[in-house]
Amino acid sequence: MASQCEIYADSKYECHNHSVKNSRIDLVVYANVLCSIFKIIFECVYDNSVWIISAVIFSFLVYVLYKSYWSPVLLKRELTEVGFKHIPRGPDRDRLITRAQTARRLGNKVPPPYPNGWFAVAESRELKVGGVQAVDALGQNLCVYRGEDGIARVVDAYCPHLGANLGVGGAVSGDCIECPFHKWRFGADGACVSVPGSEHAPKGVSIKHWRTVEVDGAVWIWHDAEQREPLWDISDAPELNTFGYRGRNEYTVSAHIQEIPENGADVAHLNAVHSPSLLTSLGEKFPFLYDLIGRHMWSANWTRGEDHCAHIYLTHDYKILKYNLFHIDVHITQIGPGHVRLLLHSPAGAVLISQSVTPLGANLQRVVHRVFSPVYNAPVAAVLVYSEAAMFERDIAIWNSKRFVSAPTYVRADKTIRAFRSWFSQFYSDHSVSFRDAMQNTLEW
Repeated sequence: MASQCEIYADSKYECHNHSVKNSRIDLVVYANVLCSIFKIIFECVYDNSVWIISAVIFSFLVYVLYKSYWSPVLLKRELTEVGFKHIPRGPDRDRLITRAQTARRLGNKVPPPYPNGWFAVAESRELKVGGVQAVDALGQNLCVYRGEDGIARVVDAYCPHLGANLGVGGAVSGDCIECPFHKWRFGADGACVSVPGSEHAPKGVSIKHWRTVEVDGAVWIWHDAEQREPLWDISDAPELNTFGYRGRNEYTVSAHIQEIPENGADVAHLNAVHSPSLLTSLGEKFPFLYDLIGRHMWSANWTRGEDHCAHIYLTHDYKILKYNLFHIDVHITQIGPGHVRLLLHSPAGAVLISQSVTPLGANLQRVVHRVFSPVYNAPVAAVLVYSEAAMFERDIAIWNSKRFVSAPTYVRADKTIRAFRSWFSQFYSDHSVSFRDAMQNTLEW
């Protein structure tokens, strides 16, 4: 009986060894097959490397040309996407960001949030004939539409009849906007022109219409707390007679509107914030590499005009070792509180950036940079949509968490900030809504 057990055990042991041996053989076979496949792929890639590299380069060039001439670049970032790296990621991140924004101290003696001036409320390219958009801006709910005559118009959103929002479900009829509720129609001047079932439209019934123009690829409205007619007119930049549209970047920023153009007068921040290379962050981690990696070098001069304009003359160089590369001269024109034009001159040609800053609420701005250039350097302009955005995001990361300081401790380098604030104060008037009142009736969060 014992010998039979021993025989069975030996047989079982041999079967186990045989199974292990077969498994090892299978692994060797599989490894050989994989090695053969990798070898074939490598040889194929090596033998055709020139064609493959050429195809990749050709595809990249086609993509760049496509984005430069036929499909303009659109880069859009929401509020929570920039400046909140200190908030840990997780399912409750949005709640934590909201909490941080709610707990944030916004400052004392904050200026009125809605200055007087022209503000962009829609993109011209996106507002097609017959198109209707609901827009929240300047503490108002607005309806933006393009009539069948091709003219863009802006009216208050709510129908005076029973309060339906004209921007949500409203329809265009000629140069009129039609209410989605009872089909009342309001003309270009905001007056009611027809009511279904009534022979005559009711007299004296109207909605507010806003003075509207289309400039620099956007629809702009005139906002004035004193209900005055526009104090200045705006028209397309002269460069747009020969420049074409190359794309835009768009951001939502949590800051007072004055903080954003004030950046241009804050000359000291340029080299403090925008010096590190856009190519890599190694220079910030290892400063001794700055000379090899390179850094951006800036100089600027802010001057106020005699009217609603101010100017900045800025130069940029990218310094590697002792060499200054990529020299750019920029003439920046601030037109009122919410409109800036940056005309860049570089070895690659001229590029125009038109910036609009539109208050969505008391402490919430939509900032858009629309980029234009001649045909020959369109790829450069398309790349600039991204590179300019990367620089701008460095400012947003600070704006989204800072508070407004009404009486800062100035040093000699800050003299232009004081001058800027004096110049910007012209856009506030006696009936400008206070920051406190705007926060109590806010469209934010």
